[in-house]
Amino acid sequence: MRAIYIRSGNEYLYCRVKGVGEPLLLLHGNGEDYQIFEQQIIYFSKNYQVIALDTRGHGHSDHGKKLLTFQRIAEDILTVLHYFNLPKVSIMGFSDGGNIALYFGSHYPDKVAKLIVIGANYKVVGLKKESLIEVKKEYFLLAILGCFFLKAEKKKQVIDLMWHQLDLKSTDLITITAPTLVVAGENDVIEESHTRKLHELISKSKLVIVPAASHFLMVEKYEEFNRLAEEFLSCEDKFS
Repeated sequence: MRAIYIRSGNEYLYCRVKGVGEPLLLLHGNGEDYQIFEQQIIYFSKNYQVIALDTRGHGHSDHGKKLLTFQRIAEDILTVLHYFNLPKVSIMGFSDGGNIALYFGSHYPDKVAKLIVIGANYKVVGLKKESLIEVKKEYFLLAILGCFFLKAEKKKQVIDLMWHQLDLKSTDLITITAPTLVVAGENDVIEESHTRKLHELISKSKLVIVPAASHFLMVEKYEEFNRLAEEFLSCEDKFS
């Protein structure tokens, strides 16, 4: 598995690349890095060129001096596609990475072949109340610490991707043209009604709620999830 640093503006993005075939970009969740996809990298690199990206401000990728936003991360993804000379790519996004995948799919539809979003929410109210409270608590604590420490300010901006920066609208989702697999756990931190609404708004989407699974279903039940995702990526575009 190759480790690659890609220049994006004045900063560098880090990714791991393994396998050959159709490209599959992996986007991790908030505060994580590419390693959350360990089992997916092993599985999908047998038939795909897997590009597991540490998004801006995460893992080994630089944060930069400017405010961290969905648009900046989307521009980074464009840079990654240009680096690998890819006209379009299929994207698998987990949690906040799923939200970024939705943003990218709605703003750059011609760059996306297929989308798989796991435990994604397009509005902050999609988070269950207790999870949203934890996000707000951490944000306010980091806001105070950020007045004194740059590291805390950058961490606050990362957390804010789940709150103020989550600016997807229903009108964005209905513009997504890529076939999309929407996956969530039965015991997810995302409200099931919100997940179902997400599915309804994306015309070419399929919804799967995995029984007895949490937000981290792709880690807990990776064999089941990998088979599900592989079937979606390899099949013709049919939706029920």
